[in-house]
Amino acid sequence: MLIEKIQSVNKSRSKVFLDTGESFVLYNGELRILKLKENTELPESVYKQIKEAVLPKRAKLRTMNLLKVKPYTEYNLRKKLIEGGYPGDVIDIAIDYVKSFGYINDRQYAIDYITQDKDRHTKKEIYLKLSQKGIAKETLDSAFNELYGSFSESRSESSFNESELVLKTLKKRGFSGNETYEEKQKLLAYFYRRGFDMDTVFSAMNSIKDE
Repeated sequence: MLIEKIQSVNKSRSKVFLDTGESFVLYNGELRILKLKENTELPESVYKQIKEAVLPKRAKLRTMNLLKVKPYTEYNLRKKLIEGGYPGDVIDIAIDYVKSFGYINDRQYAIDYITQDKDRHTKKEIYLKLSQKGIAKETLDSAFNELYGSFSESRSESSFNESELVLKTLKKRGFSGNETYEEKQKLLAYFYRRGFDMDTVFSAMNSIKDE
């Protein structure tokens, strides 16, 4: 296989592009040791060394270091490794490695997140936030089932909790009802992105305006 291009990432690292469409990031010192240059053939033995030893070891270490700082969902951890320039198959190896020790557990992540936020946000908002973190629906449903019996709320409970949260948020943002059309649209977009029922939002806005 041919090394088509070697592009600098920063002062210490560069990205290697192969004619197969594959790419990976190496330290500049490794490029020199492995004698990798543009428009030259990459020996199969060197390619194997990079893919089976150098990159997996580094990806595992990077993954462990990330998890030492804070918990991650599998989706967000993969995202971090992609940003680091690791190939997909190497990312799979690193993810499987930390999974084998139980360091990634999306269901437990969801349970911890719900427990921490349940008094500050509605179930709907928490569900949406966790969905955005890439946690699968079946995993979320299982976590909610364990903590609440189910994800669904009674209509009265849901409306009451959500109305309180919307009112609290509007007042915190200084909403008076006299805002311009553009300002109101920004607020509506804020609540919409977070999965709030828009009828509840309109009702809360009107109640503040009528005060």
